[in-house]
Amino acid sequence: MIRRKKLQEARKMEMARFGRVYPISREDYTREITEASKVNEEGDAMERGTGVVVFLYKDGISHSDRAKEQITILAQRHPHTKFVSIVGDKCIPNLPDARLPMLIIYRKGEVLNQLVAWGADRERRIEELEAVLILAGAIIPQQRRPPDENRDRDDSGSDLDDLEDDDPSSRMRSASTRTNAQPQKNLRGKKGDDSDSDFEFDL
Repeated sequence: MIRRKKLQEARKMEMARFGRVYPISREDYTREITEASKVNEEGDAMERGTGVVVFLYKDGISHSDRAKEQITILAQRHPHTKFVSIVGDKCIPNLPDARLPMLIIYRKGEVLNQLVAWGADRERRIEELEAVLILAGAIIPQQRRPPDENRDRDDSGSDLDDLEDDDPSSRMRSASTRTNAQPQKNLRGKKGDDSDSDFEFDL
């Protein structure tokens, strides 16, 4: 039974549609993001759509460059979520560098949340970003068993325990990860930036 379950999980990973960061242009936004987020993954009875993470950046900004590296790793780690990137002011005209990097999170055609100036206040670890994306709904962790597992387990609750133990969000509840409480508000990395209304967009 354990072997069969591992094979099923391996097949699910093989069916993953993504696994990298896709550079796009502003003209691609609706098709590659809004519409893509409405597509249900094959076999998803809950019809949850696709999590899409839009990464707005600018090369040469140190915390933006760090976030870009982390996004690349997370895209490989979570191939069921679509990650796209676009230069900030190519997406939102006149977007200030102070608001970069920005992440916009979509699912089922809706914006779930925005992260503004991620890592500008302090150096952020990849586990923090991963936890924020999980809490915001961009990433739905895929259930995995440890590769060295070779004993029978009680299926009544052990799988759920494994998932909770592996979920970074269960270990991190800092202020920077409170994304679902107010889904339409921006989460900033810097204090004192209250210029949200100047850069609302409808793409």
